[in-house]
Amino acid sequence: MTKMLMTYEDFLDRVETLGFMALSPLLPGLPSLCGETPENLWHTGLDTDPWRWKDRAAEEKRLAYGCILGGHKGFVTKRMYPIFYAAFLPMLSMPERWAMGTVNQRTWQLWQLFEEKGTRNVSQIRQSLGVSRNQGVSAVDNAIQQLQQEYYITIDGNDRKISAKGKFYGWPVNRYRRVMDWVPTDWLDKSMGWSATQARELILDEGLANADGVTPQELAKKLFSR
Repeated sequence: MTKMLMTYEDFLDRVETLGFMALSPLLPGLPSLCGETPENLWHTGLDTDPWRWKDRAAEEKRLAYGCILGGHKGFVTKRMYPIFYAAFLPMLSMPERWAMGTVNQRTWQLWQLFEEKGTRNVSQIRQSLGVSRNQGVSAVDNAIQQLQQEYYITIDGNDRKISAKGKFYGWPVNRYRRVMDWVPTDWLDKSMGWSATQARELILDEGLANADGVTPQELAKKLFSR
């Protein structure tokens, strides 16, 4: 039986061993942070709260975090990051894809926003793109997920929302940054060494080595079918 993760350092060590780890269970037998931490630690606001570990790991650049496991939320280590980058970054540039009509308008607008302003949180993104909670938010959220999945942007931590009177309110919201602005300089040294196909095979090998009863087809479908 897998030992429960009780501290931030336990969590970091575990992900370092695995190479990558999902936030929530993706498949039975595949490790996840939710599956390896006691429920009573979550959302306590304490240093032992796994909900805080995910943002801290991204802020400290100990792990990459976001919708970076085939569009699913999870963590990737320095060792595996160049492999995921090679596996998921599209071969064509975003302007080329836009010219070919293979990306939608919201994704294109969001990409442009990050090219102009390298760091934005969810509230700032919605304000900049002129959407509200009741109109257009779904398309923007989908675009945020897509740019993470394709390794254009990544979670950089979180921000507290600020009211018009300058006061903090509500739960913290995700803050995003362009991958090339966030990623430490030595994390992508080997990213050009693999084709997308080779990189995906390496990811499958790593995942299956740490999974129990998961087939290559099941893992490939979960990570690469979106």
